[in-house]
Amino acid sequence: MIERTLEPIFRQKCQESKIVVLKGARRTGRLTLVSRVFNLENSSIGLIDCSNKKELQIFRKGGLDSLKTFSEGKKVIIIRDAQLLESLQDYIDFAIENEVLENVVLICSFEPELHEDLWEALREQGLELNLFPLSYSESAKFYGLVQEDKELEQRLIYGYYPEVIMNQDESERIVSEIIESSIFTQLGASERINKKENLIKLLRHLAFNIGKVISFNDLGRKCGLDNETVERYVKLFAKANLLVLISSYNNGHRYELKKSHVVYFLDNGIRNALIRAFQPLEFRNDVEELWRNFVISERYKANQYAGKTPEVFFWLTHTKQEVDYLELNNGEAFGVKMSWDDSKKIKIPTSFGELYPQVKVTGISKKTFWTFLRK
Repeated sequence: MIERTLEPIFRQKCQESKIVVLKGARRTGRLTLVSRVFNLENSSIGLIDCSNKKELQIFRKGGLDSLKTFSEGKKVIIIRDAQLLESLQDYIDFAIENEVLENVVLICSFEPELHEDLWEALREQGLELNLFPLSYSESAKFYGLVQEDKELEQRLIYGYYPEVIMNQDESERIVSEIIESSIFTQLGASERINKKENLIKLLRHLAFNIGKVISFNDLGRKCGLDNETVERYVKLFAKANLLVLISSYNNGHRYELKKSHVVYFLDNGIRNALIRAFQPLEFRNDVEELWRNFVISERYKANQYAGKTPEVFFWLTHTKQEVDYLELNNGEAFGVKMSWDDSKKIKIPTSFGELYPQVKVTGISKKTFWTFLRK
């Protein structure tokens, strides 16, 4: 089994605190990770599976009383898709006072409705953890760097969801299934999506335009949604760890883009499945876009697992001078330009260096990106 970077962190947090929140898109291996820490066959450990509609209905109907009854004799309660449980805050209040319960683990794809002061406490203590599809480093540790580099083109096409990695002959079918089972069940009970066809249009437009400046107004017009709804959906899916939303960097200099955004997907396979594009790289005209999506998503995972929350930006001028990615953290800043083609010389915009001499920008390719991920 592939070792997950988050496992020792999750294990430690469960020892330190009664309440732990494990967020992540469906089918990223959340329950598998939990089962490596807690023996789900043990009678003192209870699993409430809210992804099962019948089971969810039972606990919704019974409310807090049914949750209390289920908890009798249990030391650990695990609630899968906890964001769907309306009486969750009442149960957490009960669990905190219950001396028998040692742990309550909330597995969710979106933030459950909990009191803001509780969220503040959880985040301050690092008890809100995010699990992503497998990372390059996790897969490389399992398969070896040499083999993982051989698989890099496959990763750019099919992504890193665990089922995809483990069943490469079925990659296209599996990643297409994940679209239906994952994307449209990400949101909490108060964030229902009413226009599925419009949403899929929106996601496809985003998939066709990864790394390009987007306009919420233009997207809304193309998808039959108003611009506020488009912005809300994009930000919701960014919070649900399916998208990475990056803002433009500027200090008011002439020609710099202001108040602009680009979008990347947390997984290349999801992006390609949305537009049904599984052709080998040699037959594609979007290789550079796939490469940037891969590198930025991997950097995002690496930062999250390391407990880093830097500000990230892109830089672009109206004259098409561009830096793909900028990272600011504790007063330090650096930027990168990316290219899949090793033979291509990566040009760093001289105008950026003149405006921001304190920010070092380097070029990275498939031969050097590993250093960037570990930076």
